[in-house]
Parts: sequence; structure tokens; C-alpha cells
Amino acid sequence: MAVFLNSCLCRRLLFLLLLQLPKLHSAPFDVIGSPESILAMVGEDAELPCHLSPNVSAEHLELRWFRRWDGREQEGEQLPEYQGRVTKVKDKAAGRFAVRIHGVRVSDDGEYRCFFGEDRHYEKAFVHLKVAALGSAPHINMEIQESGEIRLDCTSVGWYPEPQVHWRTSMGEKFPSILESRNPDEEGLFTVAASVIIRDTSVENVSCCIQNLLLGQEKEVGIFIPASSFSRLTPWMVAMAVILVVLGLLTIGSIFFTWRLYKERSREKKNEFSPKEKLLKELKWKKATLHAVDVTLDPDTAHPHLFLYEDSKSVRLEDSRQKQSEKPERFDSWPCVLGRETFTSGRHYWEVEVGDRTDWAIGVCRENVVKKGFDPMTPENGFWAVELYGNGYWALTPLRTPLPLAGPPRRVGIFLDYESGDISFYNMNDGSHIYTFPKDSFSGPLRPFFCLWSCGKKPLTICPIADEPEEVIVIANAKDLTKEIPLSPIGEDSASGDTDTLHSKLIPTQSSQGAP
Repeated sequence: MAVFLNSCLCRRLLFLLLLQLPKLHSAPFDVIGSPESILAMVGEDAELPCHLSPNVSAEHLELRWFRRWDGREQEGEQLPEYQGRVTKVKDKAAGRFAVRIHGVRVSDDGEYRCFFGEDRHYEKAFVHLKVAALGSAPHINMEIQESGEIRLDCTSVGWYPEPQVHWRTSMGEKFPSILESRNPDEEGLFTVAASVIIRDTSVENVSCCIQNLLLGQEKEVGIFIPASSFSRLTPWMVAMAVILVVLGLLTIGSIFFTWRLYKERSREKKNEFSPKEKLLKELKWKKATLHAVDVTLDPDTAHPHLFLYEDSKSVRLEDSRQKQSEKPERFDSWPCVLGRETFTSGRHYWEVEVGDRTDWAIGVCRENVVKKGFDPMTPENGFWAVELYGNGYWALTPLRTPLPLAGPPRRVGIFLDYESGDISFYNMNDGSHIYTFPKDSFSGPLRPFFCLWSCGKKPLTICPIADEPEEVIVIANAKDLTKEIPLSPIGEDSASGDTDTLHSKLIPTQSSQGAP
């Protein structure tokens, strides 16, 4: 029995000695990672360093990397989400090694372990990767409530980690949101939404600031609040209206004849000048259409979610993404597309049928505007455009100018005068003026610009132009039909003399306009 115990003891001692042999023949070393966290932006490459101390040769050593998930180390085969995205950067002679992660994702954020070893002897070090993403410029929507208060909604996408949202006035005064949400999308990037109510009538400028505390960076956008917005449907206005009604009922007998006389004189004056004003308005539009150009869409600039029709005149936004080749001139963030035509001089005019679809932006931009990322669409960045977003119309100025239109335009006319630095927009329903940007000094080519913010079956369509405009005649005096000023070659159709029925072939009359 003693002999059997001695034999077993010898075998165990021999096994322990064999385990210690690699340690006895291996030089001592330490594995050192990065003392600080590695910061990487989403979409960029990140390099996680690891080296031996002292810097001995690692030709005979084995290197392994492990990812730590919820306190556990992931071992075994390479994780599916890292296949094709990881390469090793090494210098075995100097004992320096690194693993490079290509196209960093939010899911890559976390702790990694670097193992160096020979046989069963391993030393390890820790490397922490922090992932960050700077989201899009905030977008503010203004809504005037029945109480007269102003509600502002600020939205932005593509942030990581969760950002902070601040509202503040032009004087730097901060105030909290009444509602905030930060929801991650499928890729882990946060979409931020915050709302605030403005009750102070002295506030004119309000900005929404979104901060990434990890990067120490922020994006901010402001909006101008017209003073007239606060006066809508306020209690004192309602009280004043009631008082005026009561006073009107008490004094209706004394003012009835005065009002009737005033009405008759106004009608006579309107009838006297109506033909002349109508013809002058017609002249203004026809002069603009003399510079009409045929605009088509450039598919090389279209965002992958935009689908162009075969005639390159219409475009719609879809949830699905097309497989398109990556090009420097293609928009990759804003869902936009440019026209093929470039303008470096002269006057140019075209029309866009927006119909009753919602959430669009149209205008003019420089050919070399930044098409990658979420730069704000302002004149400083080379964009001159108006938009319908939500239930409001806006001019895309640095502080987004609200456009109080009498009715929703179904067709918008765009006029560019390159030399004068003039870009104007018109409602083709009634020929009314929408907005004119402050005069600018253009340099370099300009191109038509189109953008869709929401999906829908109804497209945005560029209107065709007619073969040539009709004759335009201005009557200098509405009562004297013998004084006529021809502004274009007299055609056969002008012999009728029916000046009240003049219309432009380039600008269809209101009755002929329809939905897209």
C-alpha cells in the first residue's frame, strides 16, 4: 500500500514540474494596454494598442483579444459582428501589437482584453474603447397654440452617447424643456426630441442647443419669434372683440350710411383701377417667364432613399434604400437631389408642382455645397430655399423665418437673377409673392435644389415649359384703350383685343392647376 501511494505522489509531482517548465524557460514580461480610454467616432477606424514590457521579442508568444460582455469574456470563434472589420497591426520584434476595428459602431463601445502567452502562461492587459457620434443640426418647429402661447419642438438624430438638451435666449438665459425624449435607433444612435412653451412676449430669439458631453462639442440652432405671434387669440384680444361688437351694435344706426358711402366709393375706385392692376400683375409674371428654363433632376446627386422617375422630372422619398455607387457629388445624409442645369449668369425661372404633399424644401444652392453630413441649409452654407415642414412654411435663413401665407401653394415659381444676387419665390395659385432672400453676391455655378422630408406616393414634380410666351400688352390708362405698349412681337392671337382674358402660356391659369 505504501508503494502504491509513493507511485501516485511521484506522478503528480512530475505533472506539476512539466507545467512549470514553460515558465522556467520563458523570460518574465508584463502586458501593458492603454492607460486611458480610446475615443473613436462612429464610422471611423479605432486602434487598440497593446505591448510587452520590457520590449522583448514576441516571436514565440501567442496573442489573443477578448471582448468583455456584461462582466463575461467572450471566447471561442470570432464574433459575427466583427468578421471582416478587424485587422491586426503588429511589430513582433519590438513587442508592440494593436487591433484595428474598421467602421466603428455603437455596439463596439466597451472593454477589451489583450492576452500574451506561451503554452499555458498568459499575461493580460485592459483597453477601454469609448464610442461617440455628433448628431445632426437641430431642427425647430414653431406652433402657435389657441391660448396664444408658442410651442417649440426641437429634434435631432444621430447622437451617442445620450446628449444633453438646453433651451436658451439670445441673452444666455436657460429654461427647461416641458418634454424630452432620447430614443436609440437600430444602430444605437439616439434621436433627441425636446419641447418648450414660450409665454414671455419679450422673447424674440430662442435657440436649441444639443451637447455631447463625451466630445465636449455641441450643435445649436435658433429661431426668431415674431411679436405678432403672441397676439393671436389672447384673452385681451377676445375681450376687445366683444367690446367692439357691443359698441358696433349701439352705434350701428349712426355709422350705417357712412359705411355704405365708403363702400360704394371703394368699389368705384376698385373698378377704375382693377383692369390696370390686373394687367400690370400679368406683365410682371410674363416678364419672369421670358427667362423660363427646362430643369431636370441629376441622379448622380440623389440620396439613396430618393427615387427618380424616368423623365427625370419627378422624385419621391421611400423607406427603402437603393444600391447606388458612392460618389462625391451624392447626398448621403440629407434626402436631397440637384438639378442638372448650372447657372453662372443671367436670369432663370422654373416652377415646381408641390401639390398637397407635405414636408419639402426647394430652391437654389451652390454646386460645391457640402453633400456629406448634416450641415445646416442656410445661405452661409450655400443654400437659398423655402420649405414646408409640419404645418408651417419657412425660409431657411440662419434663424428660420416663418412665412405667413394666405393659403398653401400647390405650385411654386422660383426666379434667379444671378447678376443682381436675387432669389425669389412665388405662389402660382394666385401669383402672390412668397419670399425674397436678401441680395447676395454669387460666385461659381448655382443649381436647382430639391429635398423631401417625408415619404409618400405623391412626388415632387418640375413643371414643363411651353414652346414660347404670348404677346404682353400693358394698357397705360384703363379708360383709354388706344394707348398700348407691346412688349413682345405681335402674334395672330392678339387681334381679338380682349385684354381681360390675357394669360401666359408659361404660367397656367389657376383653374388649370391640379394635384400632382
